[in-house]
Amino acid sequence: MIRIAFTLLLASSILPAWSQGGYHYRADIQKIDSSGVYKVELKPEFLSKSTSKGLYDIRMVDERGKFVAYTIISNPTDKLKPAFIDFPEVKQNSDNDSATYYIAENKDKIKISQLWLKLKNTAVNRLTDISGSDDLQHWFAIKENIQLQDAGANENADYEQMLSFPTSDYRYLKIRISNKNKDFVKITRSGVYLDNTAGNIHYVQLPPIKLTSKTANKQTSYYADLGGKYVINSLKMDISSPQYYTRHITIYDEGNKTDEMLYDDSISSGSHKEVSFSAKTDKLRIDIANGDDNPLVIKSISVFQLQNFAVSYLEKEHTYYVLTGDTAANEVSYDLSFVHSKPLSEFPVIAHSAVYKNPAYAMPNVGKKKSFTLLLWVAIGTVLILLSLLTWKMVKEISARQTSE
Repeated sequence: MIRIAFTLLLASSILPAWSQGGYHYRADIQKIDSSGVYKVELKPEFLSKSTSKGLYDIRMVDERGKFVAYTIISNPTDKLKPAFIDFPEVKQNSDNDSATYYIAENKDKIKISQLWLKLKNTAVNRLTDISGSDDLQHWFAIKENIQLQDAGANENADYEQMLSFPTSDYRYLKIRISNKNKDFVKITRSGVYLDNTAGNIHYVQLPPIKLTSKTANKQTSYYADLGGKYVINSLKMDISSPQYYTRHITIYDEGNKTDEMLYDDSISSGSHKEVSFSAKTDKLRIDIANGDDNPLVIKSISVFQLQNFAVSYLEKEHTYYVLTGDTAANEVSYDLSFVHSKPLSEFPVIAHSAVYKNPAYAMPNVGKKKSFTLLLWVAIGTVLILLSLLTWKMVKEISARQTSE
């Protein structure tokens, strides 16, 4: 019986370990003394290992290998509980039996990148599309194939889900849930949580950069090498000369296949030398149009990112870690009701360890594409054979005992 229990334990541990095999990097989370919602401060070195600008490949995991619900919050400086702004439903005639349609009205055309839905409890596998319109006639796609999260262990009769999408200011937002010719999903409310923020924006300074420059054709280009693909939200320039100036600058992301423009504006000697944008890159190019004037001389550039936290409900009896660095990982969708249980500023902050290589990462065979599906089935088949042999042996022993009696 001990051998059977051991074999079952081995079988149950295969899938959690396997599911982590694509994540290159790991960091252990500080041990907690009591259960509750925590903000795990994500260090720049950890975020630089993420494979996407949206940080979609980050996962929170417990010691059993089970993924845990979380959300990433930038610069949570609020001191009051976030206020829920209701987006009333706009009714339209629809005879479609294959999809649930819900139209929410953003009356003040607030710029938003998230929409919270309140749904009656459900545990189904559905995909959601969201589109926008200003006249209820012409609709434009915003984001498609968002996985609808199920209610999970919820004591209430309904639950909340957050839909994330590129920043939009459409007056109307249409949510379409594909029902696959099955029963409808019921949405009861929609809206956004607006933070009552107080205090300044908090940035974290990134490691020093390597800066080079080139001047030609009345333009000076500065090349900033960050030494890693960091999340960047702001940079500050130390300009040594001339004393008075107004110049047009353009900043590009040169760390990807195509140069993406990040910033396009003018700076002058009478204003701050800080510019804000959002990027995840290891190389920047700053072009300065000098005209017939002397080149603008930048002595140094400091780069910053917003403070980022992974907010999650953690239980005292468990230990946790975070993973990142999986190019195949998709955006996840969780029930995040716990985020609004208190103002964000009241959640305790905990740290994570230095980043190291994930022991469960499955190293690929260079030069040869290899499918691990067969290996997984072989492992499962081996476990089943062992279980069958042990069960057969146990039944044989029991039969022998009954015969002797």
